[in-house]
Parts: sequence; structure tokens; C-alpha cells
Amino acid sequence: MIQHNVFFKWKPSMTRELEAQAFAAFLAMKQTISGVVSVSVGHQNSPEGLGKGFTAGLSVVFTDAAARDAYLPHPAHVAAVTPIKPHIDDVCVLDYAF
Repeated sequence: MIQHNVFFKWKPSMTRELEAQAFAAFLAMKQTISGVVSVSVGHQNSPEGLGKGFTAGLSVVFTDAAARDAYLPHPAHVAAVTPIKPHIDDVCVLDYAF
């Protein structure tokens, strides 16, 4: 299994409506992309104060690295990311096998 974690820092241009649409598109990927085991998205809420300005996160579990690699160029993933790209100030991706 591969855990794919993405952390977003938004530009001021990001709206709640656009973010909600992206979150819905990310969640729908479980039904449209083979090898996706689970998808979760949400807002930073850690009390530790270590978020470094990243305010939203996406976590996707894949059956294996091949499924993750096929997801990256998949049309459903591209369609979810394209509308928010101009509003991303910074992004951090951390994947690991478990």
C-alpha cells in the first residue's frame, strides 16, 4: 500500500466554494480511479502550531506504487487539480509505503 499525502498552502485568491469543489472532486476519485483504496481531505486543525502555513490536506491510499503512478496523469486527478493550481501558494507531497 502507498499513502499519498498532499498539503496545501492557499493564495488569498482561493475561495471556499472553489476549495469545496476541489475537495468533492478529490473524494470522487475513489470511484473513478483504479487502485484507490481511500481518499480523505480536510483542514488543518492540529493544536501543535507546526502547520507552517499549510491549511488543507489530501490523503490517498493506493493498492501499490503502480496505482499511485497511474493516478498522477489520470484525467480525474488532472480535472481535480487544474482549477486550484492558480490558487496554490505552496504544496508539499509525502508518500510512503506501508
